Amino acid sequence: MKFLFEDESFSYETLRTTGFAGDGGAALVLDDGLYDYQEPHLALLPPFLRDWVTSGRDDLADPVLGLLMQVDTQTRWALRNGVWTFGASSVGDYVRRTGAYTLDGVAQLIDCPTLILDAENDQFFRGQPQRVQAALTCPHTLVTLPEDEGAGEHCHAGAMTRFHQVTFEWLDTALSGTPGAA
Repeated sequence: MKFLFEDESFSYETLRTTGFAGDGGAALVLDDGLYDYQEPHLALLPPFLRDWVTSGRDDLADPVLGLLMQVDTQTRWALRNGVWTFGASSVGDYVRRTGAYTLDGVAQLIDCPTLILDAENDQFFRGQPQRVQAALTCPHTLVTLPEDEGAGEHCHAGAMTRFHQVTFEWLDTALSGTPGAA
């Protein structure tokens, strides 16, 4: 029996691995579910900058992205972390590399019960868990953890106890073998 858990943005790799493995798992937990990793990156950019990034014009894009990173700590952290994690040569290179991370044509291959967790106020991936939910054809449950429980921010910071409660209660049901449990 396999139980797969993935947190944050790397749920994409777990979901794809489960789909491609063919044997699935006993259960899959996605915290949070990501359908398209590039989409949130591009959505933050004005059209001219989006065009420069996608067309490989780093000579134009990276200085502007650098200015954005100087005035916004969240943008600076997200882009620097992405460059480092992906081993990218520039911010533009990183954003282009994220284009390979989509579940388009893959999500329907998942065949095990899946819990998709969402944070009500997720500042990075708003709407992505709902896209995963719409694409899955296996038994699945979407749970949005709310701000009033302290769990509404990305990664449910401040409410890990609540996150664990929801996750392990769902696993108890999903792994019990009860028909329709998930």
